[in-house]
Amino acid sequence: MTEAKSAGSRADAVSMAIREDILAGRLEPGARLTFPALSAEHGVSVGVLREALARLVDRGIVKSQPNLGFRALPVSTEALAELEKVRILVEPLFVRQSVLEGPLQWETDLVAARHRLERTPFFDAEGKASNPDWCAAHTAFHIALTSGTGSARILEIMERMRDETTIHHRWVATYDSDSVARMVAEHHELVEAAFAHDAERAADLMREHIESALHDATGGPLRAGAPSAAST
Repeated sequence: MTEAKSAGSRADAVSMAIREDILAGRLEPGARLTFPALSAEHGVSVGVLREALARLVDRGIVKSQPNLGFRALPVSTEALAELEKVRILVEPLFVRQSVLEGPLQWETDLVAARHRLERTPFFDAEGKASNPDWCAAHTAFHIALTSGTGSARILEIMERMRDETTIHHRWVATYDSDSVARMVAEHHELVEAAFAHDAERAADLMREHIESALHDATGGPLRAGAPSAAST
């Protein structure tokens, strides 16, 4: 392996590790991402770290500002509302096309994604916040639903939207047992529509699912301790 490829591989690994810390809430919204601390934590040079952070900027979960450096994505109810409105426009279209074009392997992958999601507890060990494993399973489920077309571009768009959605939902949305039960029921209906090859119903259900998530997010205040976009 050449030195350039080795550095690229290290940047990949570091970017994924920092991404996981942001998605899991270990790095809070708007947190400064400093070179000395992160270089020491991950055991890499500043050059490798800079490349890793640049990749996360491209993915939308790290912000770079002149003279201010890098920060984890800030959150706000307004930003989440805008994101969910974009999802309402595009994700039902992706689901519709996926149901129309998805092969047998797509159905098999969707079964596996649903099983993983249903078997993963929503709340963390303290019963207070979204379990990072559930968030990962939820992302995998939504990507599986929209992967039937085999489009790399759709996958790229979905991965970026899911990362931003996961971060905002962790800090902005409020959940209780009723809202979690509703999500489970909505996921079940989505899969049933997909397996029935009812593309229009699947698209409508996805639209309703996102609208429900938007209501959860905007129906309550920012979670205590979460920096808003305006404060960073």
